[in-house]
Amino acid sequence: MAQKSAGTQQQDISQTEASVVQGPVGQLIALAGAFNAALAQCVEDAAPDAVHRVRTGSRRLQAMLEAMLRENATFALDHQARAWLRQLKQIRRAAGPVRDLDVHRKLLETLVGKPAQGGDANPLHKQAEALDEWLKSERKHLARGMQKQIRKRQHGLAERQTAVLNAVGSIPTESLRTGRSADAVALEDFVRAVDAMPLLDAENLHDFRKATKKARYVAESVTEKGPYSSVAQALKRTQDAIGEWHDWQCLFEEAETALGKDAPDLSAHLEREV
Repeated sequence: MAQKSAGTQQQDISQTEASVVQGPVGQLIALAGAFNAALAQCVEDAAPDAVHRVRTGSRRLQAMLEAMLRENATFALDHQARAWLRQLKQIRRAAGPVRDLDVHRKLLETLVGKPAQGGDANPLHKQAEALDEWLKSERKHLARGMQKQIRKRQHGLAERQTAVLNAVGSIPTESLRTGRSADAVALEDFVRAVDAMPLLDAENLHDFRKATKKARYVAESVTEKGPYSSVAQALKRTQDAIGEWHDWQCLFEEAETALGKDAPDLSAHLEREV
């Protein structure tokens, strides 16, 4: 059987959009559109904003798909959604390290400021500049790999997206269960994470943050743009607090890897932040 072109697939998606454009399905279509736009931009230019939108978009789609599966379990939807989720996970894994390095470079600038152009920089600035060069080189290498992964998977992503939307469209509207609020589903996800990780430490805190982030995206799924619910806001504050610690911890470890014992001033600064 001949494969459909990307144009044909987009036409199929548009037909689905025309039939169901409200509620969870409409939100899923909107999220997919934003994600696809970020993917296309990343292929052309892996700018920090596009990379951020790719990773965030994949997580929002994951959160919404998994919430829909819990509320509307059918074989067709489950089979197609899980195939799409596998593709999204591969893209997220490729984009994640690139986004992390963008965040770490911004943290480094926040900590020591930009070195003065011309003249002699102090030891801290010299060490920070050396680390930034290392981070920039790593980012360039990882960005090329990310773009390769996106090109490799774009066609499959489009096929999986079409299959999921068609599967959702085949479910009678009256059968789509939307009784529980997004906040209730999000809190259930959060409680599940708490039960799985009742004691938090340096080993599992990042995993707890990812689970909290997923719950937050579920809570935000009913609103295209803020203001979000108090549940979504509380989950975001928790996620951000853990994320700040994790980013500083990663930057400290990167300084150790890149510069070793040659950056005592910078290492001391980073260790205090952690």
